[in-house]
Amino acid sequence: MPTKNPSEFVTHAAARQHVAANVFKTDSAAGRIGKIGLEPEGFAIRVCPKGGANGRLPLEGAGGVLETIDQLAAESSASSRWLSPRPVDQKPPPKFMMANGGSLTFEPGGQIEHSTKVHASGALALDDAADVTGKLTKAFGARGVALAFSGLDLWHDVADVPMQLNAPRYHCMQSYFEKRGVGGRTMMRHTCSMQVNLDLGPPGVAEERWLLSNLVSPLVTATFASSPVREQDGEWAVSGRARAWQIIDETRAGFPSAILDGSSDDPVDQWTQAALSADVMILWKEDGSSTCGVPGFSFRDWIEKGHDEYGYPTLADFEYHLTTLFFEVRLRGFLEMRAPEAVKPRWRTAPSVLLAGLLYDDRARNSALEHLASKRSELQQLWERAAGAGLRDSELADLCNYVWPLALDGARRLPKGFFREEHLEGAARFLDCYTLKGRAPVNELFEAMERSPAEGLAWATGYLEPCAEKR
Repeated sequence: MPTKNPSEFVTHAAARQHVAANVFKTDSAAGRIGKIGLEPEGFAIRVCPKGGANGRLPLEGAGGVLETIDQLAAESSASSRWLSPRPVDQKPPPKFMMANGGSLTFEPGGQIEHSTKVHASGALALDDAADVTGKLTKAFGARGVALAFSGLDLWHDVADVPMQLNAPRYHCMQSYFEKRGVGGRTMMRHTCSMQVNLDLGPPGVAEERWLLSNLVSPLVTATFASSPVREQDGEWAVSGRARAWQIIDETRAGFPSAILDGSSDDPVDQWTQAALSADVMILWKEDGSSTCGVPGFSFRDWIEKGHDEYGYPTLADFEYHLTTLFFEVRLRGFLEMRAPEAVKPRWRTAPSVLLAGLLYDDRARNSALEHLASKRSELQQLWERAAGAGLRDSELADLCNYVWPLALDGARRLPKGFFREEHLEGAARFLDCYTLKGRAPVNELFEAMERSPAEGLAWATGYLEPCAEKR
């Protein structure tokens, strides 16, 4: 909580020390092959008798998302006990815990997010995600609701999907982003991703993984794009989700400036300076209530100038501020890679295999770093082109055609069992079906939507598989 006691003020040095000790924390005893966690998200959409979309299922109320999962948790408690009921005294936002350590949470528009536990192998993480998705799909399907997996809700206007998380954080987030434009409402209520979380690893390796995860991010955007939107010039952009992030708030999205301008090669400095430069989104009061931040008042301003009413920030304020940063790769004691858009369950193998193979295999990582190092200053432009043209951009296509085969080979060299052969083959099939042909999932979704929104929904729910052939 903010304070007016000088002995409790956080300093620049204390902020940096916190980042070094908790956010970019390397471990000399860590193995060179790390663990993995996945965070797939999906939209719950009512389906008309003829197959079209009939509105997003609301979070609250009779027949809503929470009621459906409450019932699933009750049935689980009586049988396998894999999903725990919500505590009766739980404060918003809602959260369901799983017996294995994973959780179900929700985005502001009611999107469902499954955070797997941290697994020792990609195979276990993919099995976990598939199992939970299967249970959710069955439970919602019994109520005439489909789970759609795409980067953007193409079937409803964002104005028809209200804010559904009643908690101070989200009200302040909405208020803050509304002052910056329309990107916030799209991001919060209308997008889904499939985050891949990987370990930093030991010193030396961690710095390489951090840099490469940023360098490869535009390639991830282009490769897994699944949210077509029409631009103002009439052209189609492949990633409406990335477009929303690109206009939402330059102080907390995209890439830390020190990566782009090369002013520092130290990840601790890069992240600390990015955090200090980011505007304050929310200020917490001593009684637990909050005040919404305003654009133009950075955390650095707060440290150096204070706030007329609340005084100066404490270390706890800085810790909370870090949770409001949404760069393409977030440092959280691990690498949270946020660029992959939501993909249908059958293709989740691809981002999991390719990113783990690229970062965890020394040979793949070193080759990719050498190839992409010259692109560091162009990252922002590459990201913008990835959201717009995607793999229609010849440079991005060439980079993907070089980097992803390296990554797949790297995944094949990971310890036996980290991925099963079916996962490796699934990633190879994805590359053959899409990337190496200059296409991405967005191409199929766009073509399906052009035929009819109902066919687009069938594609996003996995019932229509144009590229399901075996290699």
